[in-house]
Amino acid sequence: MSRIILLIAALGIAGAADAQRPGEAPPLPAGQGTDADIRAKHADPSAVEIPLYAGARVIDVLEALTEKGFLIKYDKKQVLPTMKLAERPKSTRIDYLLNEILQPFDLRADHNQMDGGFRVRPLKKPKKDKGE
Repeated sequence: MSRIILLIAALGIAGAADAQRPGEAPPLPAGQGTDADIRAKHADPSAVEIPLYAGARVIDVLEALTEKGFLIKYDKKQVLPTMKLAERPKSTRIDYLLNEILQPFDLRADHNQMDGGFRVRPLKKPKKDKGE
């Protein structure tokens, strides 16, 4: 029984040593890969500049965030080209940033459960009592 164990161990060691011999594997291909991020128009998302300054159009900010890789869906009828940032946002987290940008225009960004990312929607107004 001990001879069988020694034989199995020797075969395992020989197999590991044989697998580590240099020069047997073909070299890796050089050049750009074929992944989706390489084929995209912007291969480096950090190269996309986000206009986060007072006076920037909200639609430009949303488009830049989309190019950066965030999935943000919005209706062009709700986010008008005349909407501009009053001041530079302070938030750094994407959901807080979107809500800080959209809140002055009675809009908010919710997590889109079906497709992922965010969906821009109108703020829910509290219902007024008819008795008042």
